[in-house]
Parts: sequence; structure tokens; C-alpha cells
Amino acid sequence: MRVCIVTVKLPRNPEHDPANKISGSCPVNGQFCTDITGAHHSFLEVADAETARKKWEGKYHITRIETC
Repeated sequence: MRVCIVTVKLPRNPEHDPANKISGSCPVNGQFCTDITGAHHSFLEVADAETARKKWEGKYHITRIETC
């Protein structure tokens, strides 16, 4: 089984301040995140790239999938 890094883009958050990032639960997968108000979020997906794309397209705007 392959592992992918999936990066998605959420709608812009007007509360986001790159100089004062807020850590907490990721809005995409609930795991620890160092910038919860940011638009881009990357996470690991245990799948090949095509399976990962099919799983997440339609839920989020996928900007990148990289296989490991």
C-alpha cells in the first residue's frame, strides 16, 4: 500500500494571521495542526494517489497529491 501526502485548500479565513498562527485540531482531519486558520492543509493518506484523489475530490479543493 502506498502513502500519499494530500494537500487541500479551504476557503480563505478572514481571521487568519500568518504572523500569529493558532495550533489545534485540523479542520480537515482533526489531527494536530500548527495553523488551523490557514487555507492550505496537508495530511497523510494510506492509499495510492488515484484512490486518495477519488476519496477527497468533491469534499475539498485538492491542490497536490504526493506519493511517499
